[in-house]
Amino acid sequence: MSTDDVPRSGRRGVVTVAGAEPRSLIRQAVVCAAGSARLLAARRLHLRRSRLGSTVALPDGRRYVVFRESSCDQQTDTAPVMLAVWFRLRAIPPGARVRRWLFERLCILNTVLFAGFDGYLVKLWMVNPDTSDYAGLYSWSSADKAERYGRYITSVLRPLSLPSSIGYQVFADSTLESYLDRSPSAEGTR
Repeated sequence: MSTDDVPRSGRRGVVTVAGAEPRSLIRQAVVCAAGSARLLAARRLHLRRSRLGSTVALPDGRRYVVFRESSCDQQTDTAPVMLAVWFRLRAIPPGARVRRWLFERLCILNTVLFAGFDGYLVKLWMVNPDTSDYAGLYSWSSADKAERYGRYITSVLRPLSLPSSIGYQVFADSTLESYLDRSPSAEGTR
């Protein structure tokens, strides 16, 4: 799927470099962690296996392999929206297979940085095995909540990532499920 297939009106938040205040980030992280703890205690956070190993392309055509899928039991009165986030960690250059393997196992701990954010529904955790680029495709309950999270998480990731590699985009006119259903690049296991 090319970017031309995605409605222009649904694009929001293509990020360059705009940092959030450190105090604001810390406050947001604490609130999110508390929300994540409540969701975990209530058993409302889940890991799914149905898409593991699938290849999925971002709307700009970059391809990634899903290595984890997480979800939250949360009802929404509106049609969910899709959020794409991408980055390349400074500490995991292309070819650093052991570091990449370790990061992909340990990053489950990062769940506290997003699952407690208001509006989170689903996250596909993805990697490009050739370039060591990472991406997440999310389902959020609204464009405003996805936009707020996109600004937050790119600010958190910015010091850890190569400067030109990080960004996010909200697709207000697309749900994650509808995008995956019509994406010609989704394919079976690795």
